Amino acid sequence: MNDPLDQLEAQSIYILREAYSRIKPLAMLWSLGKDSNVMIWLAKKAFLGRVPFPVAHLDTGLEFPETYAFRDRYATEWGLELIKDACPPLEDTDPTL
Repeated sequence: MNDPLDQLEAQSIYILREAYSRIKPLAMLWSLGKDSNVMIWLAKKAFLGRVPFPVAHLDTGLEFPETYAFRDRYATEWGLELIKDACPPLEDTDPTL
């Protein structure tokens, strides 16, 4: 295992397993972007094909319909415990507005 990418993958899997064993409750944010999709893939690899904790999508309401279809399809196909919640309005989260 001298390939740097294999080493990074192994470290990522180790971190996911450690987090799962030490942090209760644990959840993963799923923005539906490339980075969070890779994290889901790594979690599936770390836990033998299933993600043993919920994934949360904070919905802006601004996604393309195809994005929601992707989320719903793969949440079902991958057996994810999906938490869907709307993002609060920006003025509720940013005191400078």
